[in-house]
Amino acid sequence: MTSRDYYTNYPRSILWLIRGGTFVGGDEHLSPSRLEVDVAPFYISKTPISNLQYEAYDTSYGRARNSRGDRDPAVNISYDDALGYIAWYSKIARKPFRLPTEIEWEYACRAGSQGHLFFENPADADAYMWHRGNSGACIGDLEEKKANPWGLWGCLGGVWEWTSSIYEAGNDSSGYVLRGGSYRLDAKEITCSLRLSEAAATRREDVGFRIARNLR
Repeated sequence: MTSRDYYTNYPRSILWLIRGGTFVGGDEHLSPSRLEVDVAPFYISKTPISNLQYEAYDTSYGRARNSRGDRDPAVNISYDDALGYIAWYSKIARKPFRLPTEIEWEYACRAGSQGHLFFENPADADAYMWHRGNSGACIGDLEEKKANPWGLWGCLGGVWEWTSSIYEAGNDSSGYVLRGGSYRLDAKEITCSLRLSEAAATRREDVGFRIARNLR
């Protein structure tokens, strides 16, 4: 990158403004006391970072066999890889991007809902997510499905997404929290509160990330 580089020269994310508010965490691990959580306004990318976007950062990146399209999510991305992309993109965009916290992620995913899903009828899962029953073991373009009510695609199913939060369960703190489930899970397993822990160096064919930044 030269001093004359501009972020408009690269494939870039579209960010949605998520207005602040209050919600109740989805399960006992996220909020053991089930207390309301306040969330400040923030921006988050409408989809996980795509193959085309990630390749602008890492020209040696090889697309996964199950995620080959330009707009398909970049996978086999470790937590450390995600931070590397974010540092690069922050520099060219001249804005401080980051991973969302898991609280922010769930708040954005729920889009004002308080149930296990952001849509009312579980039978409508095919319209909103790629899962084991409809993916053919491939991720696919997340924008072929419906967005959640706040305009975010692929929050459920598709790929697990890294957050900046350390996984805590009881007295154990290990790894970082991933959210959203993936195309490898049955639709009935995927909820807004589903979470997973992985070490920062972990790379999997169903793990990607989206970016966020503060409103101010």
